[in-house]
Amino acid sequence: MFDGQIHDIGRVTEVVRETKRRLEQRNNCALGHVCVAAAGRALVTHRSRVSENVEGLGPADAAFISSLELKAMQSSQQQIQIDYRGSSQHYCVGYSVVHYYLDGVPIKSLEGHRGFEMGVEVISTFLPRSVVDSLYAVMERSGLEVINLTLEPIAAMGLAIPENLRMLNLAMVDVGAGTSDIAISRGGSIYAYSMVSMAGDEVTEAIAQHFLLDFKTAEGLKKQLFSDGQSAVCRDVMGSRLQISRQQLIECIQPVVEKISDGIAKKIMEYNQGPPKALFCIGGGSLTPGLKECLASKLGLPETRVGMKGLEETDRLKVSTPRFAGPEYITPVGIALAGYTMAGDHFMDVTVNGEALRLLNTRTITVSDALMAIGFPPRKLIPTRGDSVEFSVNSEMREIKGEPGSAAVIRLDGEVASLESALKNGCVVEVTGATTGEMARPTVADIIEKESCSINLEGKKITLPVMWTLNGVKAATDEVINNGDSLEITRIRTLGEFIKNCGLPGQGYSYSVNGQRVDFSYILKDGDSISLCEEFPERVITVMVNGKGLKLPYREEPYIFVDIFNHMDFNVERAKGRIDIMINGKKAGYTDIISEGDSIEIYWNKA
Repeated sequence: MFDGQIHDIGRVTEVVRETKRRLEQRNNCALGHVCVAAAGRALVTHRSRVSENVEGLGPADAAFISSLELKAMQSSQQQIQIDYRGSSQHYCVGYSVVHYYLDGVPIKSLEGHRGFEMGVEVISTFLPRSVVDSLYAVMERSGLEVINLTLEPIAAMGLAIPENLRMLNLAMVDVGAGTSDIAISRGGSIYAYSMVSMAGDEVTEAIAQHFLLDFKTAEGLKKQLFSDGQSAVCRDVMGSRLQISRQQLIECIQPVVEKISDGIAKKIMEYNQGPPKALFCIGGGSLTPGLKECLASKLGLPETRVGMKGLEETDRLKVSTPRFAGPEYITPVGIALAGYTMAGDHFMDVTVNGEALRLLNTRTITVSDALMAIGFPPRKLIPTRGDSVEFSVNSEMREIKGEPGSAAVIRLDGEVASLESALKNGCVVEVTGATTGEMARPTVADIIEKESCSINLEGKKITLPVMWTLNGVKAATDEVINNGDSLEITRIRTLGEFIKNCGLPGQGYSYSVNGQRVDFSYILKDGDSISLCEEFPERVITVMVNGKGLKLPYREEPYIFVDIFNHMDFNVERAKGRIDIMINGKKAGYTDIISEGDSIEIYWNKA
């Protein structure tokens, strides 16, 4: 075996047969059934991020979010198949959400949000089917029938963190010889697994390197001094006699304990998106001095929140031999207990859209797991809008979106269900995929209706006439507008155009719109109320020039003297002397302001 995977079935079978023979001889009984667990190190993890265009769709709901997570898990599964050259199927045994994304920005939850793009990043954990198949092959050759299959982390969690505690966010690390297996609970289930390829062997190797010992001697020294021994005597590879104290050993292993703790803490933080509420340490490696304290420091937890977990008596378990109650016995006893309580439940047979399917029953199995196992495209769970139509109205681009599609329908044993619905052995799942809506089919009438404008003139409703052409040709109101079409619409837009079109009096009259006096350039809006004001006198400024009256059109800015020449017959190009100018009998300048009633004199002075 290597990293939890059986490589030589024949040789492993020989070991199992010999173990079985000795147990049968010692206990004077025949063994025909066995409970097995796949090693945590056999698990394969993958991180995947996917996104979905949601422009024009409604707010995200639980069904959409679940389908997005399923898409991410399938992406991981497909990548794993590529990485492992499609050698075998992989069972998904858990996943955790790292981040949700809304328009590319991380967000805590997508539910209820709208946007252009939504995404999710997940870490998924898979068990290769080849691991399961090889375990079954060895047991069959050894004359044993498998009555329960589980994972080592799950078996250990059954004792370390029972189901009634899994609502809490707790972590467990099984520090073995070659690896440290991690499992995390939250929301009532085990939702994440991981593994660090550092454990007790690294501690043994550090001792061997420091004191120049062979591995076996270093391992024996470690066990002796970690079991409360104060000192031990051994010989190094040169034959020299060494007396090593417990304190020397602790100082020697401190750097590697820091390294192992750092690796475990980083994995827990990655998969849990932060520190858990507490950490339970099991396995023989958890007895390493300083490991708990170092883990607490790395995770930012009080030391009281990191502890070793040994066997404890429950209504299902009685510990009759105290020396077998240490943390190193949690996993093997957990495997036995799982077999005792869940015999025969290690696989689940269900039918999905008429396809028979066998799922590994190591946790709560949902409709989502079944759909992933058959490769159901997550895209078929999300309704999509039909194609949009883009065209121009008076040279301005418009887009009309297609109709929304209908949502997927999931039925479990004939009843409406969701992706999160739990499965049982023999369940029948039927999924009708979501649909794509109809393509947009806007008509001329749809657009000109939005462009039409109705106003009220002295309490009477008037709809302003509209004229149009489609691609330069007059078109019927029910004609469909296609991609790239050009619709030109003309209608009365200003108050002045309306007055002229309706033959209303203009010169010398004023109008109010919605109670406010406006000029004739006012752009009419739908619902405007127009009223004709009373006739007003012509607005002019009257001055006397050389004894004759002169009317200047009214304007907001004041007139200055030089403006007079634009309104009277006085040729300044044919000079007859010096021009003298006077306002109200006083000499004036060309930039002096002229007011109503002023008396102005302009003459040539030949002197």
